[in-house]
Amino acid sequence: MNHLNKLITTIILGLVSLSGYAQQDAGFSMYFFNPMSVNPAYAGSREALSGTLVARNQWVGMEGAPTTQSLTVHSALTNLKFGLGLQVYNDQAGPMHNTGINLTYAYHLPIGEKTKVSFGLTGMLNNISIGWSSINIEKPADPAFAGNATMSWAGDAGASIYLYRSRFYLGLSVNHLLQSRFGQTHSAGADLAKFYRQYYLTSGIVIPVNETINFRPSLLVKYVNAAPAVAEVDGTFIFYERLFVGAGYRAGKRINMPGADNMLIGIAEFEITKSLRIGYSYDYYLNQTGAYNSGTHEFMVGWDISRNKSKLSSPRFF
Repeated sequence: MNHLNKLITTIILGLVSLSGYAQQDAGFSMYFFNPMSVNPAYAGSREALSGTLVARNQWVGMEGAPTTQSLTVHSALTNLKFGLGLQVYNDQAGPMHNTGINLTYAYHLPIGEKTKVSFGLTGMLNNISIGWSSINIEKPADPAFAGNATMSWAGDAGASIYLYRSRFYLGLSVNHLLQSRFGQTHSAGADLAKFYRQYYLTSGIVIPVNETINFRPSLLVKYVNAAPAVAEVDGTFIFYERLFVGAGYRAGKRINMPGADNMLIGIAEFEITKSLRIGYSYDYYLNQTGAYNSGTHEFMVGWDISRNKSKLSSPRFF
């Protein structure tokens, strides 16, 4: 069964690394329009019932390319000191599916007249499955491949901190604190793979240009053990506090593959109303991958529901 174990290990580790820029968790280009996806301590900071729905199609035109769908919902609770957040996502790369559910509790503490810091704790549950029917198997009669899929569950935890005010934020978060294992061999029952701790550092600031235009630079750094660090720098112009238009550059290197993950990103968001917004981003790859696909498309719909209309009338940059 050694050849089978090696095959399964290769599939799991290879496909997990492909999803989300060599990161184990799903990644998004419009992370600053959906901060919950990179820093769960953000939950409740909008002081409303907020939600974001994102659909991402990576490497369009390539068979089996990764696709991701994500729904995040969060809200402030008693006296705006507490927040609850929920994220549900489905990440698929070739025959591999990773469906995750994250539940976050956040505590918001004022540390100044206009500044707060939030601490978040997250419970995580992942369901990982491999659909054998989508793989060309040399010996289909092999009993090891009986059934359509191999599936396993993995529970884990995360922690995060988020410092923010109306025009600035700084966040640090870590997922998979327990580094839970998933997948088993058919012979000895040994674990095949595990989630590694994944770290996110994010920051952004809004700088007034004139009465109608603001400029928002932002930074995201992602790191997971045994994979290259990925850094992204973005710059967005905000017109009349409703139209967001910007661009970004993402860089990450692998051994003997200079510029392997480098890409340009175009981003746009429009607030249809104070309660409803839509967004779109496009990734253009600056490497060999770009010659074999039509880039990556990401679509977003976000909303805020609040009984306090003054909360929605104030501009929200983050």
